[in-house]
Amino acid sequence: MIWPFKSRAYRESLPARVGGPGEVVVLVDDRIDRRLVAYHEPGGHQAEQYRGFRTNLRALNPGDAPRSILFTSAHPREGKSVTVANIAAALAELPDLKICLVDADLRAGHLHSLFGVAETPGLTDVLVDGVSPARALHPTALPNLSLVPAGRYVETPGEVLSGQYFVELLSWLKRRHNYIVIDSPPCLAVADACEMSRVSDGVIIVVAVDETTRRDAERALAALAAVGARVLGSFVTGTLPDAEGDPHQADEEPPDDAP
Repeated sequence: MIWPFKSRAYRESLPARVGGPGEVVVLVDDRIDRRLVAYHEPGGHQAEQYRGFRTNLRALNPGDAPRSILFTSAHPREGKSVTVANIAAALAELPDLKICLVDADLRAGHLHSLFGVAETPGLTDVLVDGVSPARALHPTALPNLSLVPAGRYVETPGEVLSGQYFVELLSWLKRRHNYIVIDSPPCLAVADACEMSRVSDGVIIVVAVDETTRRDAERALAALAAVGARVLGSFVTGTLPDAEGDPHQADEEPPDDAP
């Protein structure tokens, strides 16, 4: 048998449990960042919380029509990119879905390093240099998940993302996938997320309980509302105060049904 998506600890324990003709082979890609718990620790409590979010997200989208979901935060260092990567991985666990993860954080994109794929060709190579979108669509270790990395450095990322080419690329991706999961920059730092929210079907705000103040969360909501974004909810990272002392408390909490 082949059991994919098992942790390294599980793999190392196998010689003591199995052997001979019935040996179990576990496939684990060591290039995948350990923080992607939906891949390395699929049976853990944190992975289950990402699945809980997945359930809520699908409830907002009956029939799984193509949907583009933009993720942003108020500020950097709120766990946004790792959260987005785990949510995309959780969605990709479902055999009936095809997921595309897009790294649109052109100033600090690093999803390619989380998944162990090449940085180029990527989003900027398509939008600036005219590279075929198919070349920028990188397969990952998860069969149903593809990644469009940020691509090469550009000096004016805001202009690149606000152009018509991004809209056309998004349409191209939506024809080929059930969900487009987009990682964007913090919306209070630069205007990129607000610009992209205009052409996305919905927005999720990642909030860190130990980093994000209520005032900043409200400012982020106001900035998105000002451009007509459809805010679907929030995803909270960190340990909530009422969970202090609970060793099983995960780093992420499921989102609220409303912002």
